[in-house]
Amino acid sequence: MVYIMGYELENVRGNIVLFEADFIVNASNTKLILGSGVSMAFKRHCGLRLQQEMDDVRKQFMQLQTPIQQGDVVATSSGDATNFKYALHAAVMNYNKSVSQASRKPSLKTIEAILLNAEPYLQWFSEKFNKTPTAIFPYLGCGVGGLNMIEVQGSFEAFSQREIKFDAKIKLCKYANE
Repeated sequence: MVYIMGYELENVRGNIVLFEADFIVNASNTKLILGSGVSMAFKRHCGLRLQQEMDDVRKQFMQLQTPIQQGDVVATSSGDATNFKYALHAAVMNYNKSVSQASRKPSLKTIEAILLNAEPYLQWFSEKFNKTPTAIFPYLGCGVGGLNMIEVQGSFEAFSQREIKFDAKIKLCKYANE
């Protein structure tokens, strides 16, 4: 019998930062600043310690003279949150210098890059803890980024159909007040 490993994709509704998970994905920006939308929910739920960790990560990139690019994903702890282990900060909006206002918004290629760049974290967790990781993603780019939710969901569906060397659960979260 051949066992094919891969992603299990599920749609959920609720406040993303309140779910139990191994990873929760923050729809962030290239400056790693907790601002509005999903990032504001992270700021309120995870506390100031999370922003301090994000600032440290940004400083590390600055020391290397390598700015965070749109589509990059960086990991931190979950700050003061206890319902998930790690935060993955996906650079959806591009706030780097010399980027025009029109170029700040994401495209579906940005979402595809984020999914590919999040995958090594899921594989690391699977191998380190010998456990199927669960990651909860917001509808990336569908807020101020202006992307269409159906098209973004299609990107997640296409991504999750790929064969990989481990199992992982992805929950795609649509915001709903609780």
